[in-house]
Amino acid sequence: MAKGVHLVRSAAMKKQKQQSLKRSKPSDVQVRESTLRGAGNGLFAVSDFARGTLLPVPYKGRQLTLAQFKQLKDFRWCFQVQEGNCWAVDGKMLKVGNPLRWVNGARSPSQLRRVNVVGIKLEDGKAWYVTTKPVTAGSEFIIDYGPGYWKAYDEHWAKPERLRLKALRAAQAKKGTAKKQEQLQEMLEDALDELDNSL
Repeated sequence: MAKGVHLVRSAAMKKQKQQSLKRSKPSDVQVRESTLRGAGNGLFAVSDFARGTLLPVPYKGRQLTLAQFKQLKDFRWCFQVQEGNCWAVDGKMLKVGNPLRWVNGARSPSQLRRVNVVGIKLEDGKAWYVTTKPVTAGSEFIIDYGPGYWKAYDEHWAKPERLRLKALRAAQAKKGTAKKQEQLQEMLEDALDELDNSL
């Protein structure tokens, strides 16, 4: 498996009958600052959602076999929808136009208690998020990526990003005395060396 590749197994891998699920509209959701610390933006309910309601659009991506998935070098999410197949989504593809990219993953025990959506594959062959319990207006939609996701995230994405930001801050810091400049240059070089070693 390629470095950083991790398959996330959805709690709702089995196919659901589309007729038994309620549909929501794009106007039923809103993007704003997440309630999860450090998560950036999140996706929120504008109106009440009953249990078993589909979020307004499918999670866009392409179906891959497990062998194809293992060859991926960069990805953001993968639903395993049936044994031997998965639904892989390239996060770069979701930068515009898909509100589901703002559904954040629970990490801590308190966040896991707030999980209210799961990923499923419907008969239309697309991956969707569906509510697992009633969601009141104003609540954030939260999914459980699973512990394997966070382990892979910490190993392959979080550390390099923290180091990149540390180097950027050092490079952009106001220049003061010669000693301060020397310290900043040393911090920048250390952060860049650590970043190179982690990749």
